[in-house]
Amino acid sequence: MECPCRSAKPAKDLTPDEIKAEVTALLYDEEVGKACNARDRELLSIVVLRSKAHLFDFLEASTIWKVLGRWQDPQQGGKLVDEPNVQIDVQFRDAVDECVGKRLVDLLEEYNKQVVGEQLLYTRTIPIEEGSL
Repeated sequence: MECPCRSAKPAKDLTPDEIKAEVTALLYDEEVGKACNARDRELLSIVVLRSKAHLFDFLEASTIWKVLGRWQDPQQGGKLVDEPNVQIDVQFRDAVDECVGKRLVDLLEEYNKQVVGEQLLYTRTIPIEEGSL
């Protein structure tokens, strides 16, 4: 098996179900991890409105944190607005060139366009230097 990050169709050409399947494989499938030579421990974080969190129920193993988002609403003259969000964290393995993390962010951006509908879906990956898992 070759690394699916390097041979995959552009995210914009995938259906929502195909995006979910690829995200799931990149995060959890050991064979995909081996094909990508993914050894570095990383953390994927997704921040989304609590009311839309159910759209990420396909993530098989995650930690969900209730958080409060604060931003300036241009429609209210720049007034600060608080909104109930969740942060979804998933540990995964990435390759040295970070192809897995980059592909995950790309896929989730497209999933947002097709399904979630946030103006900006906040996603990030960060290295895990030490941890108990």
